Amino acid sequence: MPSFTTRAARLDDAEELAAVHTQSWKETYTGLFPEQAWSEESRLRRETMWNELLTDSNTTTVVAEINSRIIGIAHAQHNRDEAALPSKELAMIYVLTEAHGTGAGQALIDSALGGAAASVWVLEQNPRARSFYARNRFMYDGTVRAMDFDPGIRELRLVRT
Repeated sequence: MPSFTTRAARLDDAEELAAVHTQSWKETYTGLFPEQAWSEESRLRRETMWNELLTDSNTTTVVAEINSRIIGIAHAQHNRDEAALPSKELAMIYVLTEAHGTGAGQALIDSALGGAAASVWVLEQNPRARSFYARNRFMYDGTVRAMDFDPGIRELRLVRT
């Protein structure tokens, strides 16, 4: 596989970000989430979301590309949880399966957060992601929340200080 590059996301990336976001969900959450989570309607909602997020100067969105095609996304923002947590939250990071193992995920988290203290929510049922965060010094803080559509699917809050 050719090497990747990272850069700040641009407003004109919204459509491609929505496509990568949707495909990543399909690759990662098939069997856990309902199929409508990666439907065309969901992709269009994500495109609208990305158009909004990319105009917010208080957030950081970076992409990883191979041959000018986005293969990964990381988005960091001000923490939405309690004030005692670090001020940064890694709201999302997704890398297409085809680019797993290339280092793109590591480059994305480094670009979005640097070494800063931060929090992130991760599915309990996603051991690959949990291992990735552990390598990046994120520790489970004991906080759990269930998904609205299925209480058996739980998210764990991880914190890096």
